[in-house]
Amino acid sequence: MHELDRLNERQREAVSAADGPVLVVAGAGSGKTRVLTTRIAWLLAEGGVHPGEILAFTFTNKAAREMKDRVNTLVGEARAPHWVGTFHATGVKILRRDGGAVGVQPGFTIYDTDDSKRLLKKVLADVNVDPKQFPVSKVRSQISSWKNEDVSPEQALAEAEFWEEPPAKAFAAYEKTMQASNALDFDDLILKTVHLLEEHQDVRLRYADRFRHVLVDEFQDTNSLQLILIKALSAVHGNVFAVGDDDQSIYSWRGARVENMLDFESYFAGAGVVRLEQNYRSTGNILDAANAVIAHNKRRKGKNLWTAGEAGDKLRVEMLGDEQDEASRVVDIVREECGKGLRRGDVTVLYRTNAQSRALEDALRRSSLPYKVVGSTAFYERREVRDVLAYLKLIHNPADGVAALRVLNVPKRRIGDTSAGRLVELADREEITLGEAAQRHGLLEQEMGGAALQRIRDFFAMVSAWRAAAAECTVPELLERVLREIGYGEWLEQDDAETAAARTENVAELVNSAYEYHEQSDGGTLAQYLEQVALVADADTIPDDEGVVRLMTVHAAKGLEFPIVVIVGVEEELMPHASNLDDEAATEEERRLFYVALTRAERRLHLLHVRMRRRFGQREMALPSRFLGEIPAALAERVGEEIRTAARGVDSLFGDGRTGFGGRAAPGRTAMNGSTQRMVTRPVRDSWDDVVSQEEIVFRVGQTVAHPYLGQGVVARVEGTGADLKLSIDFPEGVRKHFLARLAKLTPLD
Repeated sequence: MHELDRLNERQREAVSAADGPVLVVAGAGSGKTRVLTTRIAWLLAEGGVHPGEILAFTFTNKAAREMKDRVNTLVGEARAPHWVGTFHATGVKILRRDGGAVGVQPGFTIYDTDDSKRLLKKVLADVNVDPKQFPVSKVRSQISSWKNEDVSPEQALAEAEFWEEPPAKAFAAYEKTMQASNALDFDDLILKTVHLLEEHQDVRLRYADRFRHVLVDEFQDTNSLQLILIKALSAVHGNVFAVGDDDQSIYSWRGARVENMLDFESYFAGAGVVRLEQNYRSTGNILDAANAVIAHNKRRKGKNLWTAGEAGDKLRVEMLGDEQDEASRVVDIVREECGKGLRRGDVTVLYRTNAQSRALEDALRRSSLPYKVVGSTAFYERREVRDVLAYLKLIHNPADGVAALRVLNVPKRRIGDTSAGRLVELADREEITLGEAAQRHGLLEQEMGGAALQRIRDFFAMVSAWRAAAAECTVPELLERVLREIGYGEWLEQDDAETAAARTENVAELVNSAYEYHEQSDGGTLAQYLEQVALVADADTIPDDEGVVRLMTVHAAKGLEFPIVVIVGVEEELMPHASNLDDEAATEEERRLFYVALTRAERRLHLLHVRMRRRFGQREMALPSRFLGEIPAALAERVGEEIRTAARGVDSLFGDGRTGFGGRAAPGRTAMNGSTQRMVTRPVRDSWDDVVSQEEIVFRVGQTVAHPYLGQGVVARVEGTGADLKLSIDFPEGVRKHFLARLAKLTPLD
């Protein structure tokens, strides 16, 4: 196969590996997509495999499209596999065909994050859970965690601690409503598929026998259920080809388990391992810095990236005064790079948290430099787009109560919350859809005025007419008819004249998407269009604009590459984040996140940190990230680092790249009175410009302390000594928080 001639030795080894489980540890920029697609082409050309016998999993629709396009180029569209897509899209295909066996009807609606939150808001009210004490977003996150751990509502309620009981009750009501609405959320698409394959051996064997080869992209991002799905679908032939990079596993907060990759050989006996270490993206200095940083992690498969290209420029590490200076420096960097012949679009600014973009945006606007904040409000999350899609969802699925309630009074129809609430109460009581409840003569008349009831009935009659028309017209024709008949454009103007133009453009773009879908799918159905829209991820909408500076979080940048990368806020409590300082596994993930940021850069890399940063309205001293100290001195040009820091007890801000942040901090005092009382040395300021002295504070179990934002609490646990002293503090209402004592702003009160 001539395609093998274009690969390096390790890539060829991976592509032509014999049958059986294979793990490809693919470093950043090592050509993993090329290996994965060439493997598919090799199986078709050399392995005698039929296209329908190949199943390939990706994590984004963009990656799936790229894989399909590359395979089409290699083997021709007629020979391309049929089952290439995300885990969620594959789950949808299986459930549409066989989901009835586990109570999933073929016409189900897919609820995205916003749909789920809207439903949960109603559910929390129904089960008398205070949304202030249990916010919708947190309850949804807890339900998602339960689902990803395959915990049923009954099990969640039975095993719940007292503080988990309200979310567990909401979980049960949420699932009951979802079933009544014939709807599945994103977690269900995989969970229900796993249940189907586990509970029905005939279905499992049929799919497992069909798929002779199962290929998985970004294996380090799989969660427990996805691993079960992979094992179930490869159970007959045992051919799993997994590609990933454990050093880029950064999604544990949404259930990803790096252990799936670290323990691959345990899950798939007899697995072969191939390492791709030659990098085709970054310069040598960038790779050497990334290798040095990630080597500090203990839990990893291990590899060392290298390039046959040039060493390139050194990394530039700069200390600035505050976030305003940092933002101004970003403006200067953009102008400097443009002066070297590059474009604004070649510069991308990365940060740990979305909130950091504000100062950057202000500076770029003042300097008249166009920019794009990637992922801030994705297209399909915009209110007007969601309104129009809700109409289409209701047309497709009459049981979709969330969609119905969203647009019942959009545009305004003088249907108030009270009337809508009574309609919902009747539908819940009779266990029917909202549309059916509206037609129940003799019941609603007793609870609302005749005019309001008629407006509700007119609304559902209009939806029914569209539903009948949907069978005869195309998706874009249906969409345009709905917009015309509800007068949505006119209402946007009436609703907010200042934003009407931009919102109208968004609606027009949605119509464009419907036409594109119609052309690409050769007349696909409304259900298929809604399915495609529901499965779109933020990574699929990242723009390719050449003339704008991109701003994005490091998480959003994963899988991308840019000529020039500026990483801002490379400080303790930001990178690594304050929430992940007290746990070794969490700190290692923070280091992996920094590694991902470093390896996005192709040519030059700027690392910025500040002396002071404003938090909660107050200026506070900021310490350089420990990760900066892990970059060997020979690889970086450091600017503005002549200022010493007493807080760390070291003579310079950076060490030699071997001992972390400037060597070890000065040792703390030894324990007093066993493990219940310890002393910490902490910097004291007499101005915001300098640290002038240090103070010693004794903490003990049972001591009352004050936190500037959380109020008074009681020390429950004291662990470690000196710079590593950790405290667990109990605050009112059963809230326990954990702090690193030298960074926490705790004041002893007794």
